[in-house]
Amino acid sequence: MGEWAASIEVPDLVGMTGGEAHALCRELGLFLGYYNMDQQLPRSMVIAYQEPPPGTLAERVAVVRIWTTLDPPPAERRRSDDAG
Repeated sequence: MGEWAASIEVPDLVGMTGGEAHALCRELGLFLGYYNMDQQLPRSMVIAYQEPPPGTLAERVAVVRIWTTLDPPPAERRRSDDAG
């Protein structure tokens, strides 16, 4: 088994299903974090947003947070968090 580099370029997960994104991140040594930690990631839902963005360099075992097409966009979520 070969050695992994210390950092990796974050892949573009937008448009993938949760299951596809989970498999890719696992293969690359990244973790997938669903924005709504109270619920299971709907593996068949399509990913609409992610943080960090594609192309960003991240440490191995970093978390890539995702939002699905049925979740509020990150900017709207931040506005509602700030209001409450």
